[in-house]
Amino acid sequence: MTDAVASVESSTVVLPLPQALRVGSMTIAAREYATVRLTTESGLVGKAYCLTRNAPVAEAVDRLFTPLVAGEDSSDIAGLRAQCLRANVMIARTGLAVRALGLVDVALWDVAAQRDGVPLHRLLGREATPPETMMIAAYPSEGRSSEALAADVAAYAAKGYRLLKIARSGDVELMRHWLDELAVVLPGSARIVVDGACAWCDAGEALHETAEWGGATLAWLEDPLVPEDVAGLSRLRREGRYPLGAGDDLSERLTVELLLDAGALNVLRIDTVAIGGVTPALELLERAAAAGVTVSFHVFPELNVHLAAVTPGAIVETFDPTVPGGNPYDPAHLLSSGRLAVTDGVALPPTAPGIGFDLLEST
Repeated sequence: MTDAVASVESSTVVLPLPQALRVGSMTIAAREYATVRLTTESGLVGKAYCLTRNAPVAEAVDRLFTPLVAGEDSSDIAGLRAQCLRANVMIARTGLAVRALGLVDVALWDVAAQRDGVPLHRLLGREATPPETMMIAAYPSEGRSSEALAADVAAYAAKGYRLLKIARSGDVELMRHWLDELAVVLPGSARIVVDGACAWCDAGEALHETAEWGGATLAWLEDPLVPEDVAGLSRLRREGRYPLGAGDDLSERLTVELLLDAGALNVLRIDTVAIGGVTPALELLERAAAAGVTVSFHVFPELNVHLAAVTPGAIVETFDPTVPGGNPYDPAHLLSSGRLAVTDGVALPPTAPGIGFDLLEST
């Protein structure tokens, strides 16, 4: 018995930030998200959301994929995916269209797990283990000293988070003092990740600047270059002082393969929606395991906790959803009812059927 897709509703939601962020070469004054609600004839509702990066992701869902999945069997995830890709073969191999397809794929997996009455991680048929959580702890902003920024990070360490991410500052002196201060105030169990946000144009530039950061030890340096720069990342891993992580917002699986084959990474970053959804993400998890590379998921913790829980050593990251009025770096938690349950720095796999969150009515 089939359960046809009755409707696919997409929308765009913009949440202004209290203060614009300077992240790499980008200035971010607001976070924009695309959401999808996929409803079946039996009444099941699959949900998904993602950062749009200011691209028309919801419109791509409506134009490219909704006409193809409406009325079709929602349980045939592989068949629907193949149909969507083939019908849009000239546009859906990379970029914006892959992100839009990722929303549909995630919603279909949500429906599938709900239909079986189990959380997504159990539907995947693997033993679930609470994964380590990385807290995105601090972004440099105008007027904030290195001491104040270090205090922000230390507060999360005091709550049990052992993996803490900060954003790189283009002010080299502030960056050096910030890392020095963190070495003093953090417990020995804490590890720091610095998000480079693709700020550098080439490996030489990255090597020169990071050499000025002092003697800090990092868990890894994240996204120093665009992930397509396989040669540059390989050079950074050979000549740089820090382990490397990369892959945020990648939509091309071929690039992941090239990075892994080149031995360019210590940590593979996977954005589940940007890479096209749960289906291709599962394939990449197998590929990373074969290469002996750790996987760290890019935000969307309600979804990624399921994948991280069935992937040994994987890491799920989150912004703090308890900040009054919404997190000033990424307030995505205002879109949904889902909350990551974290104890002593590890995330507890959800027990509710499906992915386990609802999009708020305002979205």
